[in-house]
Amino acid sequence: MRYYRSYMDRQKISAQGHEKLMNLDVPHKAPRRPWAGYGALAACAVLIAGIGVWKLLPGFVPGQEAGLLTVADTSAPVQTEKPAQIQPDDTQPVEPLDGFVINSPVGESASAFYSMPAIHFSDMTGSPEISAMRVYIPGSFTVDLTLEDVQKIFWGPEGIPETYRTETGRQDLPWALFWDGYTIRGTAWYDGQGQFTELTLWGRKGRAGFTLELRLGKLPFSCCVEMGREDEISEFNGVEVTGWSKVCDRDWDGHTDYICGSEFMTDNGIGVRFESWNNGADEHGVDGEGWFNTLFVRQALTSGLHLDHLMTADDIPAWRDVMFDTLEQARQEADFAPYLPTEEPEGYSAYTGNKDFSAHLSYQEGNQNVMLVRWTQDYDNVEVKIYIPEGTSTARFEPVDINVPESYDTRLYEIPWCDSVPEEYQLDFSSVTFRAEDMSLDAVMARETPHDTGGVSFRFNVLYASGVVVSYSCDGMTAEQVWDLVSAALYSQNT
Repeated sequence: MRYYRSYMDRQKISAQGHEKLMNLDVPHKAPRRPWAGYGALAACAVLIAGIGVWKLLPGFVPGQEAGLLTVADTSAPVQTEKPAQIQPDDTQPVEPLDGFVINSPVGESASAFYSMPAIHFSDMTGSPEISAMRVYIPGSFTVDLTLEDVQKIFWGPEGIPETYRTETGRQDLPWALFWDGYTIRGTAWYDGQGQFTELTLWGRKGRAGFTLELRLGKLPFSCCVEMGREDEISEFNGVEVTGWSKVCDRDWDGHTDYICGSEFMTDNGIGVRFESWNNGADEHGVDGEGWFNTLFVRQALTSGLHLDHLMTADDIPAWRDVMFDTLEQARQEADFAPYLPTEEPEGYSAYTGNKDFSAHLSYQEGNQNVMLVRWTQDYDNVEVKIYIPEGTSTARFEPVDINVPESYDTRLYEIPWCDSVPEEYQLDFSSVTFRAEDMSLDAVMARETPHDTGGVSFRFNVLYASGVVVSYSCDGMTAEQVWDLVSAALYSQNT
């Protein structure tokens, strides 16, 4: 209990969260899912893996079975405050940059529009949520979907029918989806052997949007668990459909959003989750959004969904994923050895209690090349994480100006930092980056903070002229001991 209280006493929240706590008499709003932009996979993007050409990196998770995606059994309450700007990093997949606008105007065939399912959307407004961390196996990657790929999902293996291919009569997707004018982006996800695992489509039209997730054999993973969810099952064409709805400000823009979701398994074994918001809801509220969501359910269960053309990826990026039992083994990797400690950190080698060592190398062609070594003793950890440029994996590390101590020196501020650190420095203040030539014992001392369970901690990154970044996270050590780790790596670069 002593450690728990010490831990909680030292926790810091953002300025936005602090302000909300000070003003608890505001009207209640439903907890916000952390992915305001493009749906469930964006949420997982915040929680785990990937950036770069293939946009998905393996996480540092030993023991994963090859060829499968898994969900970690750890969970935490969903953040309900508006987050600060999210800084891309080596464990965060980004949404595809390109997209295509759907041309599917409603034609004369609209007179044949019938057989609308009666889907019940249970009201989940205000229900608590738990976020589940999604973990991807080593070697996983994504491939952007083309318009032709998306067309085959809805039209079938032959793609868009010939009668819809002319410029004047072009119909990219079945008009009954009512996706005309929406900008669509999509990615298919593959394991390290190039076998399909799942895909996501994002759609956007003004404030309206949707996310469609498809997975073979099972329902798509959920990064968010509704604690109060009591599913009410509807049925259409012999398929059970679960629906839910919410009314809240999902993107914190001051406007009410109407959200509906549905999930089901198709007859050909495709798991489906479709979540949409603000589509036709201006005049009819959540009922209008339910109508838009039901249109998709009707199309999917009437004409079917098809994934055969996406089952394998032709271009598989090379990858390695290696665990090391000792520091000596890790130092056999020549590219990383100059930045690694030559021996256990001072204070750890002599420790006789519970302690452990682990090291992990994760490489993916064009995407990342990272090694993490970690020493653990009880509640203390020393981590050295080395990023070697591969693609754009180190571009996010923006170094501070050593002549502006206000941007990095913890000795200038009181905790909580959200109240004391100037806003222009808050985003990176918890883990700043120094240029290698600016490093010194005083720079290390400027990063000293109280540790959760007593003592002090140091967290910072060092950027070398070559683009290599070394990240240090050290508990239970003195500034001089941490400086010894850093200076050894600096010396190896100068000899």
